[in-house]
Amino acid sequence: MIRVEDVFVVFYSGSPLERIALRGINFTALDGEVVSVIGNSGSGRTTLLRFLAGHIGSSFGRLWFNKTNITGQSLPERSNLFSSVFYDHNTGTAENLTVIENLAIANLHHQTRSVFEPAISAEMREMFIEQLHGVDFMGMEQLADVRVANISKPHRQVLALMIAVIKGAQVLLIDEHSTGLDPESSKALTETTEKIVRSQKITTIMALNDPKLALDMADRALVLNRGQVVCNFSGEEKKRIKPDDIFAPLNVIPPAKNLGIPQ
Repeated sequence: MIRVEDVFVVFYSGSPLERIALRGINFTALDGEVVSVIGNSGSGRTTLLRFLAGHIGSSFGRLWFNKTNITGQSLPERSNLFSSVFYDHNTGTAENLTVIENLAIANLHHQTRSVFEPAISAEMREMFIEQLHGVDFMGMEQLADVRVANISKPHRQVLALMIAVIKGAQVLLIDEHSTGLDPESSKALTETTEKIVRSQKITTIMALNDPKLALDMADRALVLNRGQVVCNFSGEEKKRIKPDDIFAPLNVIPPAKNLGIPQ
């Protein structure tokens, strides 16, 4: 379980450029739950995901993984729990290696091997080919020996998802990874993403632009506005919400009493 407790993130604190990016964020993601994060540009979605991953620290508040306070953990320490797939498809994969070589490196993340052993045995290669075939994504298995630099963005994003699973991620963070794709590729990527996270039962927190998709795909939908969670829909309440209802809280200025950092 992930619990975000009263988290504030401030950039350029104490300077004329000071900007409060997250203002007292609170929410819980249960084990295996898929949480969608919705909001306009500047709402704090990417900042929230980058905070969770450990790329940026908080100015106030705590982050809990189960009953452990991991707020002060470094990025490498957090990487044992969190894996990220960002909209920049150049992140998370090694473009000068082939698809199978990328998967092999991920596989070594939690294994002890002698440097004299081959990185990719015949059995391992067969396993990876089977996994590529299993995702059933636009002929992915045919790209096994292609350098990642030469495959399409949607294929690269699926590879990043597979790497996260192989590395044993307990929480997957996804930031608008279908941005810039044509509708057909975006739909295929989204469906494959849901298939992977549901089959592996990985707790997933993902920023999405499409309110309908955010409601349909997720168990819980968070709406962010000016760095605050203004709506938190789950269960029967989420089922009753219509996509157009999501936009209403995005046009409301949050109460002034929530705009300061606790002293």
